[in-house]
Amino acid sequence: MTSEHSLQVRLLKKLDEEAKPDLFWFAIPNAGRRSLRMGAHMKHEGLKSGVADLCIMLPAGRAAWLELKKPGNYQTIEQKGFAARCARLDHPYAVVKTLEQAVSILKEWGVLK
Repeated sequence: MTSEHSLQVRLLKKLDEEAKPDLFWFAIPNAGRRSLRMGAHMKHEGLKSGVADLCIMLPAGRAAWLELKKPGNYQTIEQKGFAARCARLDHPYAVVKTLEQAVSILKEWGVLK
């Protein structure tokens, strides 16, 4: 079974190799174990629960968001809330569980060549 980490690594490699020029993407470091002190520190710096794993900056001031899940895992309540906010603000958002799903979405959004 593929982990979310390996899916993200493979997807980022695909973006590096096949994304259209001038687009930009980055990971949101909102997962992982950390001390309560570090968690509070990051929260004070603006870390928000539920934000998608990847942000892709698109032309014309737009951004798209990908939430990566390994098969069998589902969105948290906070992630569903973030997805709803994206819908209200007309930001593309998708949950993907495989590289093939991610590639299909990224082609649909015009990210990949």
